[in-house]
Amino acid sequence: MKEIKLTNGGVALVDDEDFEELNHFRWFGHSEGTTIYAWRHQYNGHRKYGKVKMHRQIMKANPGEIIDHADRNGLNNQKSNLRFCLNSQNLMNTRIRSDNTSGFKGVTYHSQNKRWRATINKDGKQVSLGCYGTPEEAAFAYNKAAFELFGEFARPNVV
Repeated sequence: MKEIKLTNGGVALVDDEDFEELNHFRWFGHSEGTTIYAWRHQYNGHRKYGKVKMHRQIMKANPGEIIDHADRNGLNNQKSNLRFCLNSQNLMNTRIRSDNTSGFKGVTYHSQNKRWRATINKDGKQVSLGCYGTPEEAAFAYNKAAFELFGEFARPNVV
C-alpha cells in the first residue's frame, strides 16, 4: 500500500501496482455529502473539461457503473476495498442518518405502543421486523435481517 498526497491536504491509499500510474496526476480531496473522494482534472490539450475520481480510474469503470468503498472511506482506494455494485447495493452500505434519534440504523421509537420498532428497506419497500422493549434488541433484529438480505453489503449497527 502507498499514499498519494492530495493538493488540499490528506492522502489517498492505493495499491503498490497502481501508484506509478496515479502519481503522475495532481489529486485533490472533494466532498460529496459526508464522504471525501480523490479527484483530478481531465484536460483536452490545455483546457480542463472534466473531473475523474481516483477509484473509478483504478477500477476502469464505464459510465453508469457504480463503485462502492466497502469501508465507506472514499480515500481508501485499494482494490480490496473497491467493488462494483448496483445502486441498491450501494445504498445498503450507508451510514446512520443524521436525523436518527435512536442511535441505531433501522430503529425508531413507536409511540403508540411505547416500544422500539425495527425496519429495513429492501427493493424500495420498508419491511417491519417487529417491536422490541429496548433499542438494542431492535438493533440486533435489524442486524440479523441486514446480513440475511444484504450479505457482504450489510452495514450493521454497533451494539
